[in-house]
Amino acid sequence: MEGLKDKTLQELEEMQNDPEAIARLALESPEVQDLQLEREMALATNRSLAEQNLEFQGPLEISRSNLSDKYQELRKLVERCQEQKAKLEKFSSALQPGTLLDLL
Repeated sequence: MEGLKDKTLQELEEMQNDPEAIARLALESPEVQDLQLEREMALATNRSLAEQNLEFQGPLEISRSNLSDKYQELRKLVERCQEQKAKLEKFSSALQPGTLLDLL
């Protein structure tokens, strides 16, 4: 905005009617320059983070698949344990002293 101080009243009035001059003046302001630099830095940081995240995608998918396999294996083991427990309870109830006496 320093450039406005040096302008005559006539130049300022002409500039008021020139949208391109106003836009140019706004783009040249230090505040806008700082914001543009900050935006570019944020975009670069975001791009870098996105690239790092993409590097983790492959190992993450493999680990996710392995975890799913382990859960399926666990479900089968739980089911097998429940079946074995039911068999054991059936056999142990048949071997209780009261049951054996009834059989005699």
